[in-house]
Amino acid sequence: MKQNSFSGGKTWITLFALLFLITITSLLAAAEDQPALDKKNMDLVVRPGDDFFRYANGAWVRDLAMPADKSEYDAFDQVREQNRARLHDLFEALAAASAVKGTAAQKVGDFYAVAMEAAKIETLGVSPLLDDFTRIGKAATIEEIQDLIAGCHRENFPVLFGAGVEADLMNSKAYAYYLAQSGLGMPDRDYYTRADSDAKKLREQYLAHVTAMLELLGDSPEQAAAAARTVMAIETRLAKASKTRVEMRNIPALYNKMSLAQLQEQSPGFDWGRYLKNINRPDIGDLIVTAPAFFKEMGLMLKEVPLPQWKTYLRWQVLSAYAPYLSSAFVDENFHFFSQVMEGTKENEERWKRMTSLTSGSLDQLVGQMYVEKYFPPVCKQRMEELCVNVKKAFETRLRQLPWMSEETRRQALEKLQAMRIEVGYPDKWEDYGKLEIGRDSLLENLRRSGRFAFQKNLDQLGKPVDTSKWDMPPQIVNAGYNPVYNKMIFPAGILQPPFFFAAADDAVNYGAIGMAIGHEMSHGFDDQGRWFDKDGNMRDWWTAEDSEKFKQQTKLLVEQYGAFTTEDGVHVNGELSLGENIADYAGLTMSLAGYHLSLQGKKAPEAIDGLNGDQRFFLSFAQVWRGKIRPEALKRKIQEDVHPWGEFRVNGAPFNVAEFYKVFDIKPGDKLYRSPEQRPSIW
Repeated sequence: MKQNSFSGGKTWITLFALLFLITITSLLAAAEDQPALDKKNMDLVVRPGDDFFRYANGAWVRDLAMPADKSEYDAFDQVREQNRARLHDLFEALAAASAVKGTAAQKVGDFYAVAMEAAKIETLGVSPLLDDFTRIGKAATIEEIQDLIAGCHRENFPVLFGAGVEADLMNSKAYAYYLAQSGLGMPDRDYYTRADSDAKKLREQYLAHVTAMLELLGDSPEQAAAAARTVMAIETRLAKASKTRVEMRNIPALYNKMSLAQLQEQSPGFDWGRYLKNINRPDIGDLIVTAPAFFKEMGLMLKEVPLPQWKTYLRWQVLSAYAPYLSSAFVDENFHFFSQVMEGTKENEERWKRMTSLTSGSLDQLVGQMYVEKYFPPVCKQRMEELCVNVKKAFETRLRQLPWMSEETRRQALEKLQAMRIEVGYPDKWEDYGKLEIGRDSLLENLRRSGRFAFQKNLDQLGKPVDTSKWDMPPQIVNAGYNPVYNKMIFPAGILQPPFFFAAADDAVNYGAIGMAIGHEMSHGFDDQGRWFDKDGNMRDWWTAEDSEKFKQQTKLLVEQYGAFTTEDGVHVNGELSLGENIADYAGLTMSLAGYHLSLQGKKAPEAIDGLNGDQRFFLSFAQVWRGKIRPEALKRKIQEDVHPWGEFRVNGAPFNVAEFYKVFDIKPGDKLYRSPEQRPSIW
């Protein structure tokens, strides 16, 4: 499931000549042709204080025909589809060309070309996985099962548990090897443990899905049903030992450094020395275990669960992981459960869309460099950097004036803010893909090669100084992020286009949209997770106890506010799970509004546009970024799995904690979303 966020990058803890001139011109023209704010999208019958989401976006939402291949559709999807179309054109041209072996053009072109060979893939069926199934079938001991698990990890496929290298949370200058819970077929542990009727029904549907997939492999209905029950039993036991998503937000509790001997004692059923030899790092040193109870249970299971059942589990894990890239029968059944059942999506995306996304995701910065060269004009980078400067100045001013923060905490907060780096568009140094081999022989082989390359590149960081120039997300992605260990924000080129960023729009619109994103990401350095890291990215509690308590009391107001939002059938938003994002939305609006006002100092007040003054355009611009529709099934899933609330809740939440919003739109007691001053947090 996608994340419409502004969110951090991938981490194992939670754990980016003439033709070019023509491209710049067309991009800027498109930005100017598209109204920065269009009153036709609004529903002016709705009172802003009753439902600001529909006041700002009601007509747009009403007129939107939900695409059959989407479980949700919003402004992020609009930009993603535009970016994907651009990449598709690029990939088609590269696939048709003859490029020199080893070049970026050859690797990208060959990956996409093979991925689009639908007829060949249909003929192959499941045969690309037969060697995997043979190895699993021949495993005669639990140690050989563990060898197979390590083999999957070397292909960057986290069977049973996740593992990888990230900066040490308590020593940001060094890398460490992390172990994380994983191993489930469904995307969240609560699907296995909840006792409500929806969860019970979903478990029945998952059993039916596993059974159907195994029948496609050739198992009899009886064999497939029995194997599905085995899979469910193993995954349920793993799920019960897993931390909840809310528990995973407790950063200090994720840091459990262990020696190899301590880990072996914690998880005795797994031969960790053998595993480290299998991944060619027997000298790995201490490891950081993010979920000790999970690994304790995993070790017990490897002693107690019979070998044949582990073989069944591994067979299923391999099949499920690669199902989207096999013949249509497997693709369709995989789509049926994970998209139709879980999200309500009516149709699968066309193959070119899926394979364009796969190529971009698998080749990451190799594609990103091509995207930036063709589609990211320098003027966008320059204007974005100017916005960042003003929002950062506004944050500094507010930090200096916070009445609840002590001078000792304030001093360190200001030091952290000053040290915070902001990177826009693309990394200063591109990743080296010289060792990655891509061919035209097989889609699955290319996936395995890219997986092995990614795993080894990650593992090779051990023993080297931490490279803070590294990006955690590709430049072509429509997102943004903050990395607390690097203490830096990233705004990829992919998001720097309408409606998030307009090269030619008035400042109010840009501050309300991308400016809010800047303040949002900046505040992640000081939210309930980011506050655990100092200016150098080391995890330590630099807040006084009194300040921490004041902060917690204020954030409780946000937990209560968002916890009161519900779906049409009464499912409540999880205010604790989404707390970090809700803090960041509130802070982002506060900081970006202050930054907008700062940009106006010494200038003549801007005239109203379409009858809307600057502050009104600011808040409406924020609201239109989060416009969208979502299917009921997808909304339930988002509430359970995603730290990011659905856009409607964001738009009807954050502004109602900002005092200026009440003045701008004449929000009064009696309006449905009105919050008294005592209900509004005062954090940043």
